[in-house]
Amino acid sequence: MLFIAIALCLLYLAFRGTNFDDLIDNLAQADYTWVIISIVMGYAAVISRGYRWLLLLEPIGYKPRVWSSIHAVGFGYMFNIFVPRGGELGRCGVMSKAENIPADKLLGTVILERVIDFAFLILIIGLAFVFNIDEFFKILNTDIEIEGKTIDSSQFDLILDQILHYLKIGFIGLAAAGATFGLILLIFFREKVVNHPKFAVVRNLWIGIKEGFASIKKLDKKKQFIAHSVFIWVMYYLMVYICFFSLPETSSLTISDGFFIMMAASLGIVIPAPGGIGSYHYLVTLALVVIGLEKSVGFSFATIVHTSQTIMLLMSGLIGLVYFSITRRKDRLKAK
Repeated sequence: MLFIAIALCLLYLAFRGTNFDDLIDNLAQADYTWVIISIVMGYAAVISRGYRWLLLLEPIGYKPRVWSSIHAVGFGYMFNIFVPRGGELGRCGVMSKAENIPADKLLGTVILERVIDFAFLILIIGLAFVFNIDEFFKILNTDIEIEGKTIDSSQFDLILDQILHYLKIGFIGLAAAGATFGLILLIFFREKVVNHPKFAVVRNLWIGIKEGFASIKKLDKKKQFIAHSVFIWVMYYLMVYICFFSLPETSSLTISDGFFIMMAASLGIVIPAPGGIGSYHYLVTLALVVIGLEKSVGFSFATIVHTSQTIMLLMSGLIGLVYFSITRRKDRLKAK
């Protein structure tokens, strides 16, 4: 419910003040050939992720089927649309059942992937900052409209600081209560906790995650791993950049503008809103407004790109479900 509330709030901020007649006209006049190319690039990134996952699993002794890896990644992305960051667990679950690999070891490799992706995200933010320094400062000084009125960025920052202050107090309070409760359990019920079967599950999970995480040290195909990692993020960039040509107003945007918009798009996906709904629209629209485009154009572009990629992820996930259903049936028949 919290994630849905975040999505609805940000979607409202993105929608607010938008001229819907202009929005409909922009969507009707868009050249969707470029959008289809963007969808193909998005699925190419899914395939590359599947191959890269295989490279991490080989050093720890597992060689699953190629299409199992690819379709598990596709399923995970689809799962993320409904449960933010739940796709990592979802793809480990389907891969574990299909290929009989311990889920804890799969999770370790997925966590490692996320660390690597975070490093690439930092690189993108750095490039966006270098190429678009002026736009960064414009975002900091952009006025925020609220129900037809405006407040300057300093007032907005004050409101935001107050909200964050109370959130921090609540988080610290919950953390302190949880830590205290945990200490009480360890002090007074240590033997029962350690000997409990569920504690063994947690311990084995931690061992499996460490083993999966250590797979990077044993990689035999480091160059292939690096190539796939770079290819994935080049596709992410082109997915956004190629869509600039779908609208006349965005067709003149530059390669450096692409890094700025991609940064906003990536952060929109990172925010824990289901499928980036709301957060993606708000941040991409804001970035395009800062560059100098009309809000209706910015929102139209964000809607086109987000909707097309959501369709691609849903299709890849559904194909994955069909694949795993067929392969499990075949595997059962072979076992008989």
